Amino acid sequence: MQIRNALDLMCRGGNLRFEDVFLFDRSLFFGRADLYDRHRDMRLDVDNMSYEELLALEERIGNVSTGLDEATILRCLRQQKYSPCKLEVESAEGEPCCICREDYSEGEDIGILNCKHDFHTACIKQWLMIKNMCPICKTTAVAT
Repeated sequence: MQIRNALDLMCRGGNLRFEDVFLFDRSLFFGRADLYDRHRDMRLDVDNMSYEELLALEERIGNVSTGLDEATILRCLRQQKYSPCKLEVESAEGEPCCICREDYSEGEDIGILNCKHDFHTACIKQWLMIKNMCPICKTTAVAT
């Protein structure tokens, strides 16, 4: 009955509700290209895999690291000593390091990425060894 009502609405030129679209076969909207998924056999359903299967998958895939080595980080990371500006002192405190959530102390080393976000140098070095991405804006942190 719901399908008939939705078809009648379409024939009269009315707009379907979002829920009505789910009553129809997807191929009506997306064409025949959607009927055959050529990568169907390659997909993994990791949500329904056992712990042992996940461990075996990890062994097959190996370690996929997108991090940087320490030499690259030291060469590309801009560093400076932290110095609170007047605005931060007058309007409470500045933003803390978003990695460790600790406030900066005067004279402390901070590392600045290309996107201009800053962090404790030790925090951002450790982060960049795992992933070359800014933890705030997700842009490439250091161009290699």
